[in-house]
Amino acid sequence: LPKRKQEELAELLRDVSLSSIISAAKIVADRLRFLTGLDAVLFDTESKKRLKERSQLHRIIEQNCWLFGEEYNLSVDDKSLTEVLRKHRELLGDSIAIDEPVKHPSKERGIVDLMLSRSIRHHKADDLTHLVVELKAPKIKVDRKEITQIEEYARAVTEDERFRSVGTTWMFWVISDDYGDHAEFRMKGSGNGNGKIYESGNVSIWVKTWAQVLDENRARLQFFQERFEYEADKGASLQHLQEKYAHFLEGVLVEEGSEAPAGEGSSEGEELEPQEPAE
Repeated sequence: LPKRKQEELAELLRDVSLSSIISAAKIVADRLRFLTGLDAVLFDTESKKRLKERSQLHRIIEQNCWLFGEEYNLSVDDKSLTEVLRKHRELLGDSIAIDEPVKHPSKERGIVDLMLSRSIRHHKADDLTHLVVELKAPKIKVDRKEITQIEEYARAVTEDERFRSVGTTWMFWVISDDYGDHAEFRMKGSGNGNGKIYESGNVSIWVKTWAQVLDENRARLQFFQERFEYEADKGASLQHLQEKYAHFLEGVLVEEGSEAPAGEGSSEGEELEPQEPAE
């Protein structure tokens, strides 16, 4: 190292251990590789067809909740709305009795993919923010059906009498690669260009795309990326993703010239989702 850099390193090591510096740099590099690899998986024409919603995409995202903001921690993973309220009670430390299942407007039970929580206690006993994330497989466009689903989740939670008595902010996101005409109409109707389709009191509902989420994360990491002079290579990023999440990406990342396992990319290979009742 040049003498000036040696002096800077010596000064830094007085306050920070070398292992901590290495760990911090690795976190940034790993996240940049993850973003590049996830981008390829979500938007590649073939891999997005093979990617399953619950058993693959969901499992990977739940281990990387930093995608939604550093302030969120995973609190509920793929649980019924009853469990959402139970976890809500645990976070608040409140003695709310939850004996009966939360009634979903269109089903006996509703399934929430992820619930992330941010606890803010500024001179109040309870000041909590929940982010409910409904993940959709990238091949599915967010449109009327998907918006109705997330709105019904929001309605079920906010209309439950056990929820009304506590001061909590709820944000509901539905995420996929793209959205349809109805979703675009709802976003324009709200007069908001960032995906918000509903806001009333302490409840808001958003349509998000993976492109938005990935870009927001790249923006947060840009400063460190420039300082490290690091560029995540697509091939190396896919290899990183495959090595770390091999079990969850089985049958998704297929080498050129080979074929996907039977059943992948078809309805037979997809895990079962909660079914809407017949009209």
